Amino acid sequence: MSGANAGGLRYFDSSSGCRVQLCSPDDDQGLWQQYLAGALDGYRHYGVQDALDVETLADGCSTTAFLVAIDPDGAVVAGVRAHGPHTDADEIAGFQPWLGTPGEAALRSSIESRLPGGVIEAKGGWSTRSAPRRPELGALVARGVVHLAWALDVRFSMGVSPLHHLQSYQSTGARQDRGIPAVSYPDERYTTVPVWWDLSDLRTATRTQADLIAADRAQLLGARP
Repeated sequence: MSGANAGGLRYFDSSSGCRVQLCSPDDDQGLWQQYLAGALDGYRHYGVQDALDVETLADGCSTTAFLVAIDPDGAVVAGVRAHGPHTDADEIAGFQPWLGTPGEAALRSSIESRLPGGVIEAKGGWSTRSAPRRPELGALVARGVVHLAWALDVRFSMGVSPLHHLQSYQSTGARQDRGIPAVSYPDERYTTVPVWWDLSDLRTATRTQADLIAADRAQLLGARP
């Protein structure tokens, strides 16, 4: 993980009152297991836990880095993880739902055109339903995708988003890949589209999120060894 020591990178999020840590699963297996437990709880709530594939993820080998929010009581209350950088579209789990669909070729081309700039995949974003500042935590997770791409020194982060959640990602500068038809994923209840963050162009982020990204980044720069 570029720029991270064994303790990872940290900052304080004033909007949620949480400490935020970025690290790899190897850096802190205890924190990684707390991330997974929270993600599994969130996925179970919506009945899509099979999409998480906890058994494959548990050892952390497929995850390059993850980000968690830790509340004042020390509980992990939100998180998101990153895979990559990738060298081929077929390595990206988020590409798989488009295989065999009318959008497969276009999405493959979209991914491959970005590979020279560096591509990670952001997955498994969640926030606890019982937190008093859940909207702020959701916004924190969306910003976390930007920070993970920065920490891993890549230009692009790819994610997939159901349409009802798209606005949260767009608030941090993500753009829907509009040339790609939506798919039903992880099941027929969801209409899901691919989205891209380009760290060289986040100008569509809201003012609030842009200001928070800058404040977070300043702390992350200060935390680098």
